[in-house]
This record gives sequence, C-alpha cells and structure tokens, in this order.
Amino acid sequence: MMTIKKLLLIACSPCCFFVTDVNASDWEKTIADDPFFADASFDISARNMWKYLKTENRYDNEQGRYATSVQQAWAQGLTVDYTSGYFADLIGFDASYYSGAKLGASDDFASRAILYNDNGEAKGYTKIGQRYAKLKMDLLRAKVNVKGGWFTIKNTGIFSNSQRMSLNTHSGWFANTAIDNVSVDALFLDGKVMRRDSPNIDRMYIYDGNGVSREIDHVITGGINYNTKPLKAYYFYGVADDLLIRQGFEGWWDAFPNITLGTQIYEQEYGSDAKRTTSSTARGKQDFDKRAWHYSTTIEWRIPQTPWKILGGLTYSEAKKTGGVGQFTRNVIGNARGRFNSPAYADIDYVRDGETMLALATEYKFTPDLSVGVRTNYSEFEYAGEKLRQGQLGLYSNWNPAKNWTVYLSGGYGWHHEQESDYTTPKLYNGHSQRANSLSGEMATTYRFKL
Repeated sequence: MMTIKKLLLIACSPCCFFVTDVNASDWEKTIADDPFFADASFDISARNMWKYLKTENRYDNEQGRYATSVQQAWAQGLTVDYTSGYFADLIGFDASYYSGAKLGASDDFASRAILYNDNGEAKGYTKIGQRYAKLKMDLLRAKVNVKGGWFTIKNTGIFSNSQRMSLNTHSGWFANTAIDNVSVDALFLDGKVMRRDSPNIDRMYIYDGNGVSREIDHVITGGINYNTKPLKAYYFYGVADDLLIRQGFEGWWDAFPNITLGTQIYEQEYGSDAKRTTSSTARGKQDFDKRAWHYSTTIEWRIPQTPWKILGGLTYSEAKKTGGVGQFTRNVIGNARGRFNSPAYADIDYVRDGETMLALATEYKFTPDLSVGVRTNYSEFEYAGEKLRQGQLGLYSNWNPAKNWTVYLSGGYGWHHEQESDYTTPKLYNGHSQRANSLSGEMATTYRFKL
C-alpha cells in the first residue's frame, strides 16, 4: 500500500522534472524520501446530496400569476484533494478534482446549486477546481504562508464558501502572516470564479445603486484575526473595484465553561462608480440605495452534565431602498459566497430593511455519534403601514455511523409572503400582504478517506 501511495504521489506531482541523473535502482527511494512526496497525501470524499425547496412567494411570468415552484436536485459527487509536501521546506503544489453526476432534478433545479445549469437543462460536470502553488517561510517569530492560482476561500476577507458537490474557487493570490495568536490575511482576486455548480469560468458582478449589473475586474480584501481559547475576534475589509466596499466584525467569547457569546456586525456600501445617480422612484434590482447594515448577537449554552445544547440569536438589518424594501444581501457579489455567520442565514434569509429576527434551536445528543435538533426563526418588519411576520420551523440530525462517514438530514416548514419582481418587496393587495408557504428538505451522505 505504501509503494502504491508513493507512486501515485510521484505521478501526480508537477515537480517530478527535478529528478535527473539518478540511478534507476535508487530512483523510487530517492524521490519518495523527499518531503515534497513523503509529506504528500490524497484526500478522497464521495458525497450524495439531495436538496428540495417548495415555494409560493414568486411571480411566474409565463403563467402570469403567483405559482408554486418546486426546486429540487439530486447528485453524486466525488472530490479528490492532492496536497503536496514542501520542496526544500519552501515550495509546494496542491490541486483538487471535483465531479457531480446527475441523479435527478426538477425544472427549477438551479437554485439548489448542485447540478450544472446548461441553458435550463440539469447536467453533471467535472473540473479541476483548485490548482495553486504554495510557499511557506519563517521570519523570526512570524510564520508566512502564500499561495497563487485557483483556490477555495473560507471565512477569509469578505468571502466564504459552502459545500455542495464542489466549492467555489477563485483566481488570485493569498497571503497570511501569523505571530502567536494574531494573524493578518491579504487577498487579491482577479474577478474570475468557478462556481460550485459549474465547470465554467465566470466573472463576479454586482447590481449597482441604479440596479444595473456591473462586472468586477478585481477584489482586494483581507483582515486581522485574534484566536485564543476564550476569545476569537475577526475584523475584515474588502473593496471590489470602485463598485463596492464591505467590512465586518465577528467575535465569540467563552464567557463561562459552558456558555459562548457571539456578535457579528456587517456593513456594505456602493463605491464611487456604483452610487445611485437616478432620481427615479421606480423599484430597481439594487439590494439597497447607498449602504446596508446587519447586526446579530448569539448565545450557545451546553447544559452541564446533560446531552442538551441550546442556541439563540437576535438580528436586525438596515437597508433603505427607493420604491421598495431593501435587504442586506449576504452574497452581494454575484457568483461568489459572502462571509456571513449570522443566524439570519436560512432557507429564505431574514435580512430585509427594518427586520428583527429571533432564532432558537435546541439539540439533543443521543449518543456520541448521533444528535437531533429542532430550530425555529421568527421575524417582523413594516412596509407601507403593514406589519409583516414570517418564520420557519425545522428538524435536523447529524449521524456518524463510522469514523469517516457522516449523514445529515434536515427539513422544515416556513411562512412568508408573496413578493414583487425584486424578490424582497412584499406584494400588497389593498394594503395587505398575501401569505406564501415554503417547504424545504436536505439529505447529505459523505464518506472520506486518505491515501
């Protein structure tokens, strides 16, 4: 098995050209003993995922009415992550292969972000999502890590990621410098992205203050991180051309041995080239006119000497919009995933202007490998003199039947309201909103192993 592993690592390495003038009988041992190969690994994961969402809140232009939409996709995925060691304890190379095979899909499958949308037809895909060179060095007490190429981003600068069959990958450069418990991130992206549900290279974009779609040439972002056992604090800031500015603060404090308190504050505003210039009062596609804020506070209580855990959260958003209701969009940059660790993140986010939301969840651990929970959200906001209430109630479970095998299940019912064409402003009939229900479900089974 060890010989097979070493041969695979050598064959997949881009640095095998360094090997010359080596005696044939010593070739394998000489190469395999180099840290570039000896410290390398393959991580392989297979994921079967099904996602379902049934909604009634959007207007169907073809039918000319508000209609029920069933958004469903089912796929089998495979991920192969190659991680090299470091040649001369300095340079390495990593790569990731992603694939998703179609098992089933409804007509409105694309919003589930599992299968490739080829002009309305659901298809599987394959791609080399990550491929980047990496460099590490120690400068006195500072540890420096740099990478360049195509890579994933998780809670770095203004970006994050979430797993489907694959992950979003971006083209650019990343650097991190760490001294003890403090680190600084810097990230430059050239605007190109491979979405988690597509094999193609697309560009990031935003809708500016006038509701016009604008492509993004580059993004510069970063942050400062403080990470200790009782306290974790992160501040980040980013600029997309002169179109968008976004910043935020996230903090978690283990106030007591079994209680963790958290707070998250996010702000985004249009840059000088994207400001609202029209005087029209017509409702546009912009998420807000000038800037938007989102505030949240959280608590997690792990009840001592019991298998119970209780979580709570309170959030509030500000996002003024001409002619309608604005929102703090977590993915304000299109084709990218925005950093947003608020409990307002749900099947239908609770981030509208003036919206206050309360989230509660309780979880029971039946065994060390099986936990089951229930969660609920309730919110209120006002529009045109009408107070609108919405929320959801759902169940979820996490099961680890074996060391490298996880099974996640969730489902729930939501109550919302019919929306105008901008998908945030409530549709009013004689000054009153119309209830619209939703039903969601998810199943994900993942198996991982390492070579």
